[in-house]
Amino acid sequence: MPILDGQVALVTGGGRGLGRSIAHAFAAHGAVVAIDDVYRDENGVAAAGATANEIEAAGGKALALFEDVTTGDGARAMVEATVERFGRLDILVTCAGNVTRGLLHELTEQQWDSLINLHLRGHFLSCKMALPHMLEQNSGRIITVGSRGAFFQVPASKKISRDIRKPPSTAYSAAKAGILGMSTTLAVELWETGITVNCLLPSATTQLFPETGARMVGGVPASASLDPDDIAPTVVYLASPDAADISGKIVYSSGGDLIFYGDQLDVRGSRMIRKLGRWTPEELQEIVPSMVGAGNE
Repeated sequence: MPILDGQVALVTGGGRGLGRSIAHAFAAHGAVVAIDDVYRDENGVAAAGATANEIEAAGGKALALFEDVTTGDGARAMVEATVERFGRLDILVTCAGNVTRGLLHELTEQQWDSLINLHLRGHFLSCKMALPHMLEQNSGRIITVGSRGAFFQVPASKKISRDIRKPPSTAYSAAKAGILGMSTTLAVELWETGITVNCLLPSATTQLFPETGARMVGGVPASASLDPDDIAPTVVYLASPDAADISGKIVYSSGGDLIFYGDQLDVRGSRMIRKLGRWTPEELQEIVPSMVGAGNE
């Protein structure tokens, strides 16, 4: 029996890139798939419709939707259309996203709002509208899409010279960091239900990130492959009944690489010093450089 046999999945941003790969993988493993995507190419061809047609041509069942997930009405209509067509909603994957590159002082308010709205507000509204259906059946899988771009490594101090990987924009990082926080908190909120929430950190070549070069971030070696199809199996597993006990995890996937990150705020792996009493600025002047590694490189 296919791992997702009888499951109903909804993938936002499912018409292209990673979302398209996930939609195809869901269908190949037995799920029926609703694909929401507002993108149309220069000829007016809708990405959601094209992907749905591909799935049905391969023998699967799919529904193309064109709702705007940054509005409550759009997100509600997307979920309701899925439930009306297929009778329930078991899986939600929130892939819809965009990117604007630029330094903070160069970003316009409209560019900032566009990124925050599609990534963070879009995640919020998609989950908000899907949850009543999942809570009613006491089961569901939510896979959000974050990014290692939520956090960037910087040298220990300004005295240390090191090449720094540049973020696409602070707005993109802020939105993805918000998604990480929302995902882990929502997992705790839903802990005593049959609904799980996990956050995917993918690394792949897509229309938003067409670069094919090495992406060494956080000590992770460059992936052997940036094909989004290589990430889809991880999402299929997290969406399956077999992953019922896995929730609140931050999961990196790229090529054949897979990382389940630990608690980002766990003191283990960090440096902690405790003093009985109040620190003085002079004491901190002596202690802090060694704690952050400043001057050691």
